[in-house]
Amino acid sequence: MSSPDPHIPLPSLSAALAPLTEALDALTEPQRMWWMRGLAGSELRALWRLALTHSAPLPMAALIGAPGEVVIHEGKNSLPFFCEFQKRFVLGEDGLVQGYNHNSGLVTAFSGPGHYTAHQHDDHEVWIDYTRLPPTAPAAFPALIDNTGGTRRFVFGGMVDQLRRVSAHCTIGLATRHGKPMSSWFMLCRMGARPA
Repeated sequence: MSSPDPHIPLPSLSAALAPLTEALDALTEPQRMWWMRGLAGSELRALWRLALTHSAPLPMAALIGAPGEVVIHEGKNSLPFFCEFQKRFVLGEDGLVQGYNHNSGLVTAFSGPGHYTAHQHDDHEVWIDYTRLPPTAPAAFPALIDNTGGTRRFVFGGMVDQLRRVSAHCTIGLATRHGKPMSSWFMLCRMGARPA
């Protein structure tokens, strides 16, 4: 398989993350999106493996904005279907970071909005925790609903996503369930202004 952009090496053919980081930082937002959406699941897995040993620190500030500002991250996961989505983050006045997964109506009807809270796990990882819901949801979000009822439990039940930095706008994640890694990876690209 060739790279979605010939100027960016495929993760599976890269020995280090730095060339990918530099290339992604030099792209425009539409170019980054196009590259991400062209990655196969095996390339997302390879990108995660590079980030495990080569990623720069990922502070929470890279994912969020000012209190109350909803920050959209476009996403691509390694599933064969319904692989494009958004994660929407917001920093509350109380300092709590929360979000949900924005999908098509069909996907949301099955999975629910997948509300979560996010916290700094260590210098290199932010964890997105679907097992710890916020007490309320902002007006811009869907109504708060648990991740353990109905068919929602098959998608978000017991899940925590581990997130690592790829570039200034891009992160790579691994889904875990009940503390065990799943064979499911995803990439996010932050939309809008470059984070501080």
